[in-house]
Amino acid sequence: MSKRDREQVIRRIIDMEDRISNCQRCGTVIRCIRKPSLGKGDLEPELLMVLESDNQYSRDINRMIELRNLIKTGLGFEKIYHTYLVRCQPKACPLYNSINCYTHRKLLDKEYRCVLSQKACEGIPIHPNNESIIACLSFLMEEISILNPKYLVLFGERVAEYVLRAYGFFEKPDLNHCYRFNGLTVIPSVDEGSFSLLECQQIKRNL
Repeated sequence: MSKRDREQVIRRIIDMEDRISNCQRCGTVIRCIRKPSLGKGDLEPELLMVLESDNQYSRDINRMIELRNLIKTGLGFEKIYHTYLVRCQPKACPLYNSINCYTHRKLLDKEYRCVLSQKACEGIPIHPNNESIIACLSFLMEEISILNPKYLVLFGERVAEYVLRAYGFFEKPDLNHCYRFNGLTVIPSVDEGSFSLLECQQIKRNL
């Protein structure tokens, strides 16, 4: 990639991330989110990994390094980028539900304390609902278009289902098999916590 092309990619990513940071599509979710999750990695990726959301697994740096190393050794890709289907991890919080109809303000301060209880956030992460996924899907598809990887690994059946449908594949995802779309190889697999060398071996046979 030339210097000019790289600068253009950086500009487009920054513009997209600004729009994600200012997004108000999921008002009830973002009140308990300090900032949305953004992608990380090589800006010229051979392979892009998509997780459902920024969960306890992805927040563990060591586990993410292990996952990246598994992809590198098991599939032979060096340039890797990871991102999310949903940018704001929804939470279940009884305290929030009791005042939901009375406020529209952010409920986390800069130290990630709940402004209602003045304690660390006690919300329990839950899976995003269909509305959150649909609201965020356009950002993911834009990010893929900007970075233009050759391979896309989708972690988890829900991620696989929505992304494959966006590319026109409507059947039930066939895990560790390859779907090809305009030069892009899309690979649905198990969730990131269950991904192992066995998955790499199955994927490699199908590449």
